[in-house]
Amino acid sequence: MLHPVSLLIPLMILLPNLVFVRFPPTSPPARRTTNLLLNACEAIGRLGIMVVPLFYSMRAERSYETISLIVMLAALLFYYSGWFMYLRSDRSYARLLVPMLGIPVPMAVFPCLYFFAASVVLHSILFFIFAASFALGHITNSYRDSLLILK
Repeated sequence: MLHPVSLLIPLMILLPNLVFVRFPPTSPPARRTTNLLLNACEAIGRLGIMVVPLFYSMRAERSYETISLIVMLAALLFYYSGWFMYLRSDRSYARLLVPMLGIPVPMAVFPCLYFFAASVVLHSILFFIFAASFALGHITNSYRDSLLILK
């Protein structure tokens, strides 16, 4: 059975990325770090995160599910606030990498936290595995970029 409503989970993270397409950075990086293995982990994770929710229904009936839903909402709010700060700044690419609340590369960390919490609401170990693959590639690549850009 398919659960198209569960596709809201990846959609909520993808929506602000449309901002990036419409309002690209004024100072894109000259070069980004590239690591084939990390890029593959991120891409495989991203694909799974987009597809797997279609096969699982969201449930928040028990207390641990409700806590996971709250974590998802908090991570989403912090993620959206990062995009808001990007838009209010000069749209510098570096703005996307600046620590928030002492958390390095928050624009990579918060979506990953959101997806890990979503795996609980979806009751999907498969989604968790794809979220872990995405997190490994996305956070590591973003952190490596931040070391180059935020010198």
